[in-house]
Amino acid sequence: MKNVEYTQWLMDEGQVAVPLALLKNIQSLNLSPENLGYLILALAASQQNIPADELAKNPWIKWVLSEGWAKWGIENGQKKISFLPLWDRLYAVFEKQSVDAQGEKAVAYQMKGDFDYGKILKWLDQVRGTLSVTFREKQVLQEFNLRYGWSTDFILIFLQLCFERGQTTIQTYQPIAKRVYENGIHTVEELISFMNELDWVLYKVMEVKKCVGQYGGVTRPQREMYLKWQNQWKFGHEVIMRAAEETVRTNCPSFKYIDRILEDWAQKGVKNLEGAQKAIEEHDRQKGQALHGAPLQSESGSVTGARQRKKRINHVDNRDWEKILGVD
Repeated sequence: MKNVEYTQWLMDEGQVAVPLALLKNIQSLNLSPENLGYLILALAASQQNIPADELAKNPWIKWVLSEGWAKWGIENGQKKISFLPLWDRLYAVFEKQSVDAQGEKAVAYQMKGDFDYGKILKWLDQVRGTLSVTFREKQVLQEFNLRYGWSTDFILIFLQLCFERGQTTIQTYQPIAKRVYENGIHTVEELISFMNELDWVLYKVMEVKKCVGQYGGVTRPQREMYLKWQNQWKFGHEVIMRAAEETVRTNCPSFKYIDRILEDWAQKGVKNLEGAQKAIEEHDRQKGQALHGAPLQSESGSVTGARQRKKRINHVDNRDWEKILGVD
């Protein structure tokens, strides 16, 4: 009896049909898993028999409209939400994947013949200055040849172009390789053109977001904030990532927090990783002195009393970047 009641409860409100092709191609559509969830919620909302004015207030419907996944249309004289833009984008993915299979196999076979796996590993060790190639990275490099059909030289040029743009880890260059493959790029000239046109700021911001535990698409304010760090304050990506790592040690990692830390570093003249590390060590040293009740001196040079020392200690927590930088 309970199973029957549960089944009825489960199915009473209806179902949302989502093609598996949509789920399998969310990367090609530049959809994060989080945004896919928003899209499915919007699809469910659109199936409800409610007036258009009510539907327009739904937060998920607002989201798909703002992101261009849906639009308003007219059906039988009534205003309706249409997901035609979504299906049009998925159709474009379908067209890209409908390449001559025999032609791809021929190219792949031609490239696999001269694959020199050791040459790639040697290049990576030389560039990084250490034997740092992991087992997972070796698997990915083999996939570039076996699945994508890339030759040794093509892989080396791809890696060099990625490394020049700061994408030096498997987590950053593997998704780029997938995009290169999905765009049907097989020549060096096409590869260089593609890499030059790629939005590298997007990838860098995504890396910062992952570092602080945020997922989903990159927002305009996040992109503009990153450009400020890079162009106005002249910080390299490695310094920005170090600031992001520093916020993870706190209870509120965020872009706002990173911005405050980098603003502090900019005022102190930090230019590189070495300078950032010195700023962090100086901060930790000052924090340690405060936590251990180091005596403070007044303007006249005399040591302040226990009352003032106690007051300072009470205003310092286990990780006090918030206090120094004024983060709420």
